[in-house]
Amino acid sequence: MSRHLIRPVVVVTFVALASVAAAQAPATPGAPPAAVAPVRVPEGNGTPVITDGIFTPGEWDDATAIAAGQGIELRVKQVRGVVFIGVRGQGTTSVGPSELFLAAPGGPIQVLHVSYQLGEIVLPSAGERPPFRFGLTSGWYANEFRRDMELSARLQKEGKPPIEVIRATSYPSDGIEFAIRRAKLPGSTWLMRAAISALVAGTPSMVVYPAAAAETATAGWLGLTLD
Repeated sequence: MSRHLIRPVVVVTFVALASVAAAQAPATPGAPPAAVAPVRVPEGNGTPVITDGIFTPGEWDDATAIAAGQGIELRVKQVRGVVFIGVRGQGTTSVGPSELFLAAPGGPIQVLHVSYQLGEIVLPSAGERPPFRFGLTSGWYANEFRRDMELSARLQKEGKPPIEVIRATSYPSDGIEFAIRRAKLPGSTWLMRAAISALVAGTPSMVVYPAAAAETATAGWLGLTLD
């Protein structure tokens, strides 16, 4: 089965989880999102990160850890002009298709998408999102989610539910490891929002960090200081 055939299941799952996040958003109209303290991104000790989704011992020991909630931990560091951002599930939480929203202060919002393929877009100032050009990355990379497609086809023929098929056929992964060139965004301050689909104790969920941050406005996003 091609990736094009499995993508609708992934997208439907991601959109469904996004609706969970919308339902959990603060109910007060117009309320500004709570500010979060900026994080200084440390210069790593030179230990490379292999963007395979496996948080190999030693790869992230030199990074700053950020608790994102519901068993999700973010890690950030930089090494020789590359910013590494890790999204890791802990305990009973496993990470699925997710997006990073990045912007320089006052600049456009870039969305880095990770599922069974990678994609990126720049959000317009108004209107709907443009479509992703899957397979295209500019100045960044991350591990795609990979699966045993032969087993997946067999389980689908047996009528197994989509979530069960995904869980049974996914190759081992601790989460997502992003490698992003500093040159992708100008300046020494990045603003970041993460939308992370996850299975939390077996229940599909969406973890947004910072929790009240909207995707189309950077107020309340996490500031990353790179100098």
